[in-house]
Amino acid sequence: MSQVLGKPQPEDEDDDEEDELVGLADYGDGPDSSDADPDSGAEEGVLDFSDPFSTEVKPRILLMGLRRSGKSSIQKVVFHKMSPNETLFLESTNKICREDVSNSSFVNFQIWDFPGQIDFFDPTFDYEMIFRGTGALIFVIDSQDDYMEALARLHLTVTRAYKVNTDINFEVFIHKVDGLSDDHKIETQRDIHQRANDDLADAGLEKIHLSFYLTSIYDHSIFEAFSKVVQKLIPQLPTLENLLNIFISNSGIEKAFLFDVVSKIYIATDSTPVDMQTYELCCDMIDVVIDISCIYGLKEDGAGTPYDKESTAIIKLNNTTVLYLKEVTKFLALVCFVREESFERKGLIDYNFHCFRKAIHEVFEVRMKMVKSRKVQNRLQKKKGATPNGTPNVLLQ
Repeated sequence: MSQVLGKPQPEDEDDDEEDELVGLADYGDGPDSSDADPDSGAEEGVLDFSDPFSTEVKPRILLMGLRRSGKSSIQKVVFHKMSPNETLFLESTNKICREDVSNSSFVNFQIWDFPGQIDFFDPTFDYEMIFRGTGALIFVIDSQDDYMEALARLHLTVTRAYKVNTDINFEVFIHKVDGLSDDHKIETQRDIHQRANDDLADAGLEKIHLSFYLTSIYDHSIFEAFSKVVQKLIPQLPTLENLLNIFISNSGIEKAFLFDVVSKIYIATDSTPVDMQTYELCCDMIDVVIDISCIYGLKEDGAGTPYDKESTAIIKLNNTTVLYLKEVTKFLALVCFVREESFERKGLIDYNFHCFRKAIHEVFEVRMKMVKSRKVQNRLQKKKGATPNGTPNVLLQ
């Protein structure tokens, strides 16, 4: 195995300009944002549902399900690098928790963790405001428990949410499958899939589409499931997939992933099927690169970042395959599977990667212009004295 890890370089004006371009995670619209209006009265931990701009740029992902189904554990493992064994000591969530994932990651959305005991359909709770700005609703079902009650809650949640917002992506995580045999996993998924869709058909809502995933925090299945969910919220996804297809076809590459380095969620891949073992190898490679860079890639005084524009890595496997990682932006990495004979033309691959990287920057430059325009609109609305519509603020942890 050979590693080539770039050391941090001094920042110059070009780097600042690049960060401006690719830092999609740096534009906040909450109270912690540098562009927030200091006179707006926003308080930390309080979200105003009535802000029409809060979800146009950052879509919401809702984590729902019964108590002890594993919602908070999923969030901690995927976005906080918590060890799965440590989640055994997490306390039960007793109030709505909101997290802006975009603070340290390319992936740009808010995750809302809803306690299982909260009845958000209570008349005193304005659930319409929540669903109106939601991009995806993830309902977590404990596969090791009796899931009849969970299916009833799933049906109620989906039907109510769909009436408010028909554009929500409904995702069902059949969770904790690590304790089931392979046959039992398939049987459980088939049974939940059948019952959930039958309930919707009985209600005359066959047009509602539910996506089902078998997940566990003890393997990479939870990361792959979250990848599929997040991809549906990325408007540039078809363009990214097309760029990856062009890149691998002209470079002799077997498979390529565009990874978010922080969460190890892949935001795009080429059109060839995804193999779980291949995905796991890519995730492990990212961990190796970051860990070694933290040890050997920083300056003596600890300054700089372990992942920068010079970061790259090459790992040669014993099956004549080469893993090749290249930095795309400060949040993204391209991880490729290449045959050894194809990797001999590394110069061609690097040239094609340079073109690919340039195209990625151009794609997101358009997005940044739109974001800045909406932030200007948001400030104008506040200056005009736009008032909330009477919807109470919800205290968040």
